[in-house]
Amino acid sequence: MNPRVEPWLTAGVLLVAMAGLAYHCHYLAVPIVDDAAISLAYGLTFFSGEGLRVTPASQPVEGFSNPLWTLLLGLSHPLHLKPVAFTHGLGIVFGVLALPAVAAWGPAAEGRRWRLEDAVAPCVAALNPTYAYWISSGMETGLEAFLLGLSGFFLLRELRTGRTAHVGWALGLLCLTRPEGVLFTTAAGALWVGSRALERRWPGRQELRIFLWLLALVGGWLAVRWCYFADWLPNTYYAKQFWEFNAAAYFRNFWLTYQPLCVLAAAGWLFGLAGRGAVARQTVLALLYMGCGLYFVWSAKGDWMREWRFFAPLVPLLGAAMAVGLSGARAMSAQWVAQGRGRMPARLSLVAVTGAALTVGVPGLRASIARAPEVQANPELPYAVIAGNFRRVRTQTQALGQVHPLLGYPDLGGQAMVLRGAEIIDVAGLADYAVAHHANNYPALEDYLLSEGPCILLDAHGPSGHLAGFQKLMGNYHSIGSSFFMLNGLTPTEDPRCPEGKAATLALDPAAQLQRFEQEIREDQAQRALHRWRCVHAYTAAEQLPDEASRERLAELADQRGDALVREGHLLPALRQYSLATLLDEGNAHRRRKAEKLRGRIYPRPQGP
Repeated sequence: MNPRVEPWLTAGVLLVAMAGLAYHCHYLAVPIVDDAAISLAYGLTFFSGEGLRVTPASQPVEGFSNPLWTLLLGLSHPLHLKPVAFTHGLGIVFGVLALPAVAAWGPAAEGRRWRLEDAVAPCVAALNPTYAYWISSGMETGLEAFLLGLSGFFLLRELRTGRTAHVGWALGLLCLTRPEGVLFTTAAGALWVGSRALERRWPGRQELRIFLWLLALVGGWLAVRWCYFADWLPNTYYAKQFWEFNAAAYFRNFWLTYQPLCVLAAAGWLFGLAGRGAVARQTVLALLYMGCGLYFVWSAKGDWMREWRFFAPLVPLLGAAMAVGLSGARAMSAQWVAQGRGRMPARLSLVAVTGAALTVGVPGLRASIARAPEVQANPELPYAVIAGNFRRVRTQTQALGQVHPLLGYPDLGGQAMVLRGAEIIDVAGLADYAVAHHANNYPALEDYLLSEGPCILLDAHGPSGHLAGFQKLMGNYHSIGSSFFMLNGLTPTEDPRCPEGKAATLALDPAAQLQRFEQEIREDQAQRALHRWRCVHAYTAAEQLPDEASRERLAELADQRGDALVREGHLLPALRQYSLATLLDEGNAHRRRKAEKLRGRIYPRPQGP
């Protein structure tokens, strides 16, 4: 093909692929999933000035694993945009932008103009319903795919030119988008070090700048995580550590569904490696990135969501593998010409490779497209459905006169978006430190839910179904239908958590409340003080509660009293003091960490057989 025409033709195909992907998303009309609403709720709380909490009244817990996406979604608040529509559209925008980012790998690696094979990856992604589904779902899939493509582009270009260090910030942002970003960064680093070793080049200013970008972004977030959330890992890691979703079946079903595309990708990697030089480097990068993605899926034990959420951002890499295969075939043909074997055999070899790819790829793409109606008809746990359920819960809490109801429910996204004034104990563990860290330790969980609550409403189903077997806890509740329970004795005029009765407890002014709290701390009646706080907090607006400085002073007093009780060997009373200190100090994560360490000591995790 005329080398002057091919770049323009490639650009045209790329634009068609981007438009096709946008139409594919429009056709699927995917509702944002409930998990996406979790990140949205956190982002809205942050930009409303209440910190990184799922609701302003909830404790500061990292119940998300995508900090960059969470903050981006929160921008809908200062920009005065509709949050749900913004979430839906932003994912599609990034997913579409990922196509040119991945397509640019070949020109970046080889320092050449666009060629037709560069448009293969965009076409594969545009026609794949798994990819289109998840970039439309409100999840961070589109952003992850975009940063994978962008980091690969910068890496390949900067290895070739030896200039700039943009790959540093691209990889840093990738690490802040998904936990597996650390794996991708490690793979990119391995390719960089290996390439420079082959060139016999020592690290220099370029490598230092890349390192500083990673240190600033990743190290900065780790510092924030420790200072604010009192942990080095996201809370979701602990919540999911015992979850099992049959990773083998996850892999097998994807393979059976997209077998032709996977076979072509494998063939592409083989031809790409044969191409040597810049083509081989591009091939190795695609292989390493794909390997990291697959390893993460295996280590995460699959996923509870359908349509292969974790594989979706890797779909463009399948196309990238096909593209490097065609580039490798071109390089082999050029080598034949250079060796004097003639232009005709070289052209025939290239035509044969292209024809074989089309023979396998076209039916595979057709099969992918044919799945679109089925995917469209089976959306994954829409946020709107969960939000509708919690509007009824909101009506219940309002009828009880509660300003900050304490709720124990899973299905966090819709709950947090509808009940913005609630304090949520996420009984699935994602956004609750104690529930996550005591996962599968039922005595510790039951003690936590009883002593620091109890919640006024409780849902025992799915990930929280085990709560129905907690006899001490459930003795405080009565069924209100299905898997839902209400606290015994709770009415619009009475709350069993109020020590002197609802009316008398709430009649105390802030100064009198502070006096009662201090008296109960000094007399080691921290459990009574915990109930008092739950009562006062539930029915009182934030500005009418005791002031922050006074509550912090009481928290410090309770913490010191707890330390003294630990030294005396009175661990359970000490735990109640630590719990009270945590709640009075707005859920301070370091106080929470201290309380849960003691709870784990009192109720050690049962040992396996």
